[in-house]
Amino acid sequence: MALKTALITGALGQDGRLLAQLLIDMGYRVVGLIAPGKTPARDGPLTAMHFVSADLSDSTAVRTLLTKWQPDELYHLAAFHHASQENSISSMLAGKEAMLSSNFLSTKTLAFALLELRASCHLVFAASSQMYTAQSQSQEITENSPRRPSTFYGLTKSWSVDLLAFLREESGLQASSAILFNHESPLRGTQFVSRKITQAAAAAKAGHSTRLELSNIGSRVDWCSARDVVRALHLMASAKDARDYVVASGQLHSVRDLLEIAFQHVGLDWKDYTTLQSDREGPALLGNSRMLHEALGWQRTLTFEDMISEMVDHDLTNAHVPFLP
Repeated sequence: MALKTALITGALGQDGRLLAQLLIDMGYRVVGLIAPGKTPARDGPLTAMHFVSADLSDSTAVRTLLTKWQPDELYHLAAFHHASQENSISSMLAGKEAMLSSNFLSTKTLAFALLELRASCHLVFAASSQMYTAQSQSQEITENSPRRPSTFYGLTKSWSVDLLAFLREESGLQASSAILFNHESPLRGTQFVSRKITQAAAAAKAGHSTRLELSNIGSRVDWCSARDVVRALHLMASAKDARDYVVASGQLHSVRDLLEIAFQHVGLDWKDYTTLQSDREGPALLGNSRMLHEALGWQRTLTFEDMISEMVDHDLTNAHVPFLP
Protein backbone atom coordinates (compact mmCIF):
# COMPACT_ATOMS: atom_id res chain seq x y z
CA MET A 1 0.00 0.00 0.00
CA ALA A 2 1.41 3.39 -1.03
CA LEU A 3 2.34 5.82 1.69
CA LYS A 4 0.07 8.78 2.24
CA THR A 5 1.69 12.15 1.60
CA ALA A 6 1.09 15.20 3.75
CA LEU A 7 2.22 18.72 2.85
CA ILE A 8 2.65 21.13 5.77
CA THR A 9 3.08 24.88 5.45
CA GLY A 10 4.68 26.50 8.48
CA ALA A 11 6.58 23.26 9.01
CA LEU A 12 9.22 24.83 11.26
CA GLY A 13 6.77 26.16 13.84
CA GLN A 14 5.48 24.46 16.97
CA ASP A 15 2.43 22.93 15.29
CA GLY A 16 4.29 22.00 12.12
CA ARG A 17 7.01 20.12 14.00
CA LEU A 18 4.57 18.28 16.26
CA LEU A 19 2.27 17.40 13.37
CA ALA A 20 5.21 16.18 11.31
CA GLN A 21 6.30 13.87 14.12
CA LEU A 22 2.77 12.49 14.49
CA LEU A 23 2.43 11.79 10.77
CA ILE A 24 5.92 10.33 10.37
CA ASP A 25 5.19 7.96 13.25
CA MET A 26 2.04 6.91 11.37
CA GLY A 27 4.04 6.11 8.23
CA TYR A 28 3.32 9.23 6.18
CA ARG A 29 5.68 10.82 3.72
CA VAL A 30 5.83 14.38 5.07
CA VAL A 31 6.78 17.38 2.97
CA GLY A 32 7.51 20.64 4.78
CA LEU A 33 7.02 23.86 2.86
CA ILE A 34 9.38 26.62 3.98
CA ALA A 35 9.91 30.18 2.81
CA PRO A 36 12.61 30.81 0.22
CA GLY A 37 16.02 31.34 1.80
CA LYS A 38 15.31 29.35 4.99
CA THR A 39 17.44 26.34 5.89
CA PRO A 40 15.98 24.06 8.57
CA ALA A 41 18.17 22.60 11.28
CA ARG A 42 17.94 18.83 10.95
CA ASP A 43 16.79 17.65 14.36
CA GLY A 44 13.97 15.55 15.73
CA PRO A 45 11.18 14.96 13.19
CA LEU A 46 12.90 17.28 10.72
CA THR A 47 15.47 14.58 9.94
CA ALA A 48 12.77 12.46 8.27
CA MET A 49 11.03 15.27 6.37
CA HIS A 50 11.34 16.37 2.79
CA PHE A 51 11.73 20.15 2.58
CA VAL A 52 10.68 22.28 -0.36
CA SER A 53 10.87 26.01 -0.81
CA ALA A 54 8.14 28.03 -2.47
CA ASP A 55 6.51 31.45 -2.27
CA LEU A 56 2.84 30.94 -1.39
CA SER A 57 1.95 34.10 -3.30
CA ASP A 58 3.25 32.50 -6.52
CA SER A 59 0.34 30.52 -7.96
CA THR A 60 2.50 28.86 -10.63
CA ALA A 61 5.02 27.65 -8.05
CA VAL A 62 2.21 26.33 -5.84
CA ARG A 63 0.60 24.41 -8.71
CA THR A 64 3.99 22.94 -9.63
CA LEU A 65 4.54 21.89 -6.02
CA LEU A 66 1.15 20.21 -5.72
CA THR A 67 1.58 18.45 -9.06
CA LYS A 68 4.96 17.04 -8.05
CA TRP A 69 4.08 15.76 -4.58
CA GLN A 70 0.37 14.93 -5.03
CA PRO A 71 -0.46 15.33 -1.31
CA ASP A 72 -3.36 13.45 0.20
CA GLU A 73 -3.54 15.99 3.03
CA LEU A 74 -2.49 19.64 3.05
CA TYR A 75 -2.11 21.41 6.38
CA HIS A 76 -1.94 25.19 6.03
CA LEU A 77 -0.34 26.25 9.32
CA ALA A 78 1.90 29.09 8.13
CA ALA A 79 0.88 32.44 9.58
CA PHE A 80 2.26 35.85 10.41
CA HIS A 81 1.32 36.72 13.99
CA HIS A 82 2.85 39.95 15.17
CA ALA A 83 3.26 43.34 13.61
CA SER A 84 6.29 45.47 14.37
CA GLN A 85 6.43 47.15 17.77
CA GLU A 86 7.52 50.37 16.10
CA ASN A 87 4.92 53.13 16.16
CA SER A 88 5.43 54.46 12.64
CA ILE A 89 2.62 54.17 10.11
CA SER A 90 4.93 52.44 7.64
CA SER A 91 5.86 49.73 10.17
CA MET A 92 2.25 49.20 11.16
CA LEU A 93 1.14 48.86 7.55
CA ALA A 94 4.04 46.53 6.73
CA GLY A 95 2.93 44.21 9.53
CA LYS A 96 -0.66 44.20 8.30
CA GLU A 97 0.53 43.58 4.75
CA ALA A 98 2.48 40.54 5.97
CA MET A 99 -0.57 39.21 7.81
CA LEU A 100 -2.79 39.74 4.78
CA SER A 101 -0.37 37.88 2.52
CA SER A 102 0.49 35.02 4.87
CA ASN A 103 -2.89 34.48 6.52
CA PHE A 104 -5.34 35.10 3.68
CA LEU A 105 -3.82 35.42 0.21
CA SER A 106 -1.77 32.25 0.67
CA THR A 107 -4.97 30.39 1.58
CA LYS A 108 -6.58 31.65 -1.61
CA THR A 109 -3.58 30.53 -3.68
CA LEU A 110 -3.61 27.02 -2.21
CA ALA A 111 -7.38 26.61 -2.52
CA PHE A 112 -7.53 27.85 -6.12
CA ALA A 113 -4.61 25.59 -7.08
CA LEU A 114 -6.33 22.53 -5.61
CA LEU A 115 -9.51 23.32 -7.53
CA GLU A 116 -7.70 24.01 -10.78
CA LEU A 117 -5.76 20.75 -10.53
CA ARG A 118 -8.86 18.82 -9.43
CA ALA A 119 -6.67 17.47 -6.67
CA SER A 120 -7.94 14.71 -4.39
CA CYS A 121 -6.62 16.37 -1.27
CA HIS A 122 -8.11 17.51 2.03
CA LEU A 123 -6.98 21.00 3.01
CA VAL A 124 -6.98 21.81 6.73
CA PHE A 125 -6.57 25.48 7.62
CA ALA A 126 -5.41 26.67 11.05
CA ALA A 127 -7.91 29.36 12.07
CA SER A 128 -7.90 31.20 15.39
CA SER A 129 -9.94 32.16 18.43
CA GLN A 130 -8.88 35.72 17.62
CA MET A 131 -11.75 35.67 15.12
CA TYR A 132 -13.95 36.32 18.19
CA THR A 133 -14.07 38.97 20.89
CA ALA A 134 -15.44 38.61 24.41
CA GLN A 135 -17.67 41.57 25.12
CA SER A 136 -18.99 42.43 28.60
CA GLN A 137 -19.04 38.81 29.73
CA SER A 138 -17.30 35.54 29.00
CA GLN A 139 -18.49 33.71 25.90
CA GLU A 140 -18.53 30.06 24.84
CA ILE A 141 -17.49 29.62 21.22
CA THR A 142 -18.95 26.94 18.95
CA GLU A 143 -18.71 26.46 15.20
CA ASN A 144 -21.87 28.54 14.82
CA SER A 145 -20.85 31.50 16.97
CA PRO A 146 -20.90 34.84 15.13
CA ARG A 147 -17.39 36.07 14.46
CA ARG A 148 -16.13 39.45 15.60
CA PRO A 149 -12.35 39.58 15.12
CA SER A 150 -10.42 41.09 18.01
CA THR A 151 -7.26 41.77 15.95
CA PHE A 152 -6.20 42.27 12.34
CA TYR A 153 -4.63 38.81 12.60
CA GLY A 154 -8.06 37.43 13.52
CA LEU A 155 -9.66 39.35 10.66
CA THR A 156 -7.37 37.78 8.06
CA LYS A 157 -8.02 34.34 9.54
CA SER A 158 -11.77 34.96 9.40
CA TRP A 159 -11.56 35.91 5.72
CA SER A 160 -9.83 32.59 5.01
CA VAL A 161 -12.49 30.62 6.88
CA ASP A 162 -15.22 32.33 4.85
CA LEU A 163 -13.40 31.76 1.57
CA LEU A 164 -12.88 28.05 2.23
CA ALA A 165 -16.48 27.56 3.35
CA PHE A 166 -17.71 29.28 0.18
CA LEU A 167 -15.49 27.15 -2.08
CA ARG A 168 -16.52 24.02 -0.19
CA GLU A 169 -20.19 24.72 -0.89
CA GLU A 170 -19.83 26.16 -4.39
CA SER A 171 -17.10 23.98 -5.89
CA GLY A 172 -16.80 20.93 -3.64
CA LEU A 173 -13.38 21.86 -2.27
CA GLN A 174 -12.33 19.44 0.46
CA ALA A 175 -11.40 22.08 3.01
CA SER A 176 -11.84 22.30 6.77
CA SER A 177 -10.96 25.09 9.18
CA ALA A 178 -9.73 24.28 12.68
CA ILE A 179 -10.73 27.06 15.08
CA LEU A 180 -7.73 26.84 17.37
CA PHE A 181 -7.61 28.25 20.87
CA ASN A 182 -4.29 28.79 22.68
CA HIS A 183 -2.17 25.65 22.64
CA GLU A 184 1.19 25.07 24.26
CA SER A 185 4.18 22.74 24.31
CA PRO A 186 7.92 22.94 24.99
CA LEU A 187 8.23 24.09 21.36
CA ARG A 188 6.10 27.18 21.97
CA GLY A 189 7.83 30.41 20.98
CA THR A 190 9.55 32.30 23.79
CA GLN A 191 7.57 35.47 23.00
CA PHE A 192 4.42 33.86 24.44
CA VAL A 193 3.54 34.31 28.12
CA SER A 194 3.40 30.57 28.77
CA ARG A 195 7.03 30.02 27.78
CA LYS A 196 8.15 33.24 29.48
CA ILE A 197 6.77 31.87 32.73
CA THR A 198 8.11 28.32 32.38
CA GLN A 199 11.53 29.67 31.41
CA ALA A 200 11.49 32.01 34.40
CA ALA A 201 10.62 29.15 36.77
CA ALA A 202 13.45 27.03 35.36
CA ALA A 203 15.92 29.91 35.52
CA ALA A 204 14.97 30.69 39.12
CA LYS A 205 15.44 27.04 40.09
CA ALA A 206 18.88 27.13 38.46
CA GLY A 207 19.81 30.11 40.64
CA HIS A 208 19.80 32.82 38.00
CA SER A 209 18.75 36.35 38.90
CA THR A 210 15.20 36.37 37.58
CA ARG A 211 12.54 39.05 37.48
CA LEU A 212 9.50 38.49 35.29
CA GLU A 213 7.23 41.45 34.50
CA LEU A 214 3.59 40.56 33.81
CA SER A 215 0.81 42.93 32.82
CA ASN A 216 -2.27 41.13 34.17
CA ILE A 217 -2.20 37.75 35.91
CA GLY A 218 -5.98 37.74 36.23
CA SER A 219 -6.45 37.22 32.49
CA ARG A 220 -8.08 33.86 31.73
CA VAL A 221 -7.35 31.73 28.68
CA ASP A 222 -8.57 28.44 27.21
CA TRP A 223 -5.19 26.65 27.02
CA CYS A 224 -4.75 23.24 25.39
CA SER A 225 -1.86 20.89 24.65
CA ALA A 226 -0.41 21.45 21.17
CA ARG A 227 0.07 17.68 20.83
CA ASP A 228 -3.66 17.22 21.30
CA VAL A 229 -4.31 19.98 18.78
CA VAL A 230 -2.26 18.38 16.00
CA ARG A 231 -4.11 15.10 16.59
CA ALA A 232 -7.31 17.02 15.93
CA LEU A 233 -5.87 18.43 12.72
CA HIS A 234 -5.07 14.93 11.50
CA LEU A 235 -8.53 13.63 12.39
CA MET A 236 -10.03 16.49 10.38
CA ALA A 237 -7.83 15.79 7.35
CA SER A 238 -8.67 12.08 7.50
CA ALA A 239 -12.42 12.60 7.77
CA LYS A 240 -14.63 11.81 4.80
CA ASP A 241 -16.63 15.02 5.17
CA ALA A 242 -15.00 18.43 5.27
CA ARG A 243 -16.29 20.90 7.85
CA ASP A 244 -15.08 23.34 10.48
CA TYR A 245 -14.38 22.40 14.10
CA VAL A 246 -13.52 24.21 17.32
CA VAL A 247 -10.35 22.78 18.91
CA ALA A 248 -10.05 23.78 22.57
CA SER A 249 -9.78 22.44 26.11
CA GLY A 250 -13.15 23.77 27.24
CA GLN A 251 -11.53 25.06 30.45
CA LEU A 252 -10.38 28.50 31.55
CA HIS A 253 -7.18 29.07 33.51
CA SER A 254 -5.68 32.37 34.60
CA VAL A 255 -2.12 33.51 34.17
CA ARG A 256 -1.96 33.25 37.99
CA ASP A 257 -2.81 29.53 37.68
CA LEU A 258 0.00 29.10 35.17
CA LEU A 259 2.45 30.89 37.48
CA GLU A 260 1.49 28.81 40.49
CA ILE A 261 1.82 25.49 38.66
CA ALA A 262 5.13 26.38 37.02
CA PHE A 263 6.83 27.62 40.18
CA GLN A 264 5.32 24.95 42.44
CA HIS A 265 6.78 22.38 40.07
CA VAL A 266 10.27 23.60 40.99
CA GLY A 267 9.44 24.21 44.66
CA LEU A 268 9.48 28.02 44.53
CA ASP A 269 7.04 30.86 45.23
CA TRP A 270 6.27 32.83 42.07
CA LYS A 271 5.69 36.01 44.09
CA ASP A 272 9.43 36.20 44.77
CA TYR A 273 10.27 36.39 41.07
CA THR A 274 7.57 38.51 39.44
CA THR A 275 6.53 42.13 39.12
CA LEU A 276 2.82 42.64 38.45
CA GLN A 277 0.97 45.51 36.87
CA SER A 278 -2.53 44.15 37.43
CA ASP A 279 -4.56 41.21 38.75
CA ARG A 280 -8.06 41.61 37.40
CA GLU A 281 -10.42 39.11 35.85
CA GLY A 282 -12.15 40.13 32.66
CA PRO A 283 -14.39 38.47 30.08
CA ALA A 284 -12.83 35.49 28.33
CA LEU A 285 -13.45 33.13 25.41
CA LEU A 286 -14.09 29.44 26.10
CA GLY A 287 -14.00 26.89 23.28
CA ASN A 288 -16.61 24.15 22.95
CA SER A 289 -15.21 21.11 21.10
CA ARG A 290 -18.23 18.85 21.57
CA MET A 291 -18.76 18.52 17.81
CA LEU A 292 -15.13 17.45 17.28
CA HIS A 293 -15.53 14.84 20.00
CA GLU A 294 -18.86 13.51 18.75
CA ALA A 295 -18.02 13.45 15.04
CA LEU A 296 -14.35 12.44 15.07
CA GLY A 297 -13.78 10.99 18.55
CA TRP A 298 -11.21 13.59 19.61
CA GLN A 299 -10.35 13.85 23.30
CA ARG A 300 -7.70 15.69 25.27
CA THR A 301 -4.91 13.53 26.67
CA LEU A 302 -2.89 16.08 28.64
CA THR A 303 -4.19 18.16 31.54
CA PHE A 304 -3.29 21.81 31.97
CA GLU A 305 -1.14 20.97 34.99
CA ASP A 306 0.78 18.25 33.18
CA MET A 307 1.27 20.45 30.13
CA ILE A 308 2.86 23.26 32.15
CA SER A 309 5.00 20.84 34.15
CA GLU A 310 6.28 19.29 30.93
CA MET A 311 7.24 22.74 29.63
CA VAL A 312 9.09 23.56 32.86
CA ASP A 313 10.97 20.26 32.70
CA HIS A 314 12.03 21.05 29.15
CA ASP A 315 13.23 24.50 30.15
CA LEU A 316 15.14 23.06 33.08
CA THR A 317 17.35 21.21 30.59
CA ASN A 318 18.42 24.61 29.25
CA ALA A 319 18.47 26.41 32.58
CA HIS A 320 22.25 26.92 32.36
CA VAL A 321 21.45 29.67 29.86
CA PRO A 322 20.83 33.02 31.62
CA PHE A 323 17.14 34.01 31.58
CA LEU A 324 16.30 36.93 29.32
CA PRO A 325 12.68 38.09 29.87
